[in-house]
Amino acid sequence: MSDTTTASWTKYLAIAAAPLALIVAGYFGLKMFHKPPTQPSIDVGRTVAEEFLASVRTGNPGKAWDASTAEFKSIEGRESFVRKVRATPILREPLQFNSSQQVMLQDEPRTEYLFQSSQAKLVRVLIGYEQGSWKVDRLTM
Repeated sequence: MSDTTTASWTKYLAIAAAPLALIVAGYFGLKMFHKPPTQPSIDVGRTVAEEFLASVRTGNPGKAWDASTAEFKSIEGRESFVRKVRATPILREPLQFNSSQQVMLQDEPRTEYLFQSSQAKLVRVLIGYEQGSWKVDRLTM
């Protein structure tokens, strides 16, 4: 009697496990083939970068930091970023869009936007995709 019960349970388990395995395999298959984009269009990325720089320039570096990626925030904390902006005059002056270029970051193509100050110094803004929107991922001078 126990052999029959064990055989029945094994049969039901096998029947239940097959669809579950297909669902799990399908989920991971879709995740593998549907990667988020690594680069915005030039115009979209430029707009994101300009809005970030405008917030910084107009005395709202905290707002700019809040709108950045988690990677940006992990590199530099909010208070540290605010102090850095106050101590960096180039970030408080109007910057003109200079160009964009493709860079590789962790084997992924990314777009970096270059802005130029009146003294011809460059500010580089890297854009990243996070939670369904484009945000500033790195800022270098």
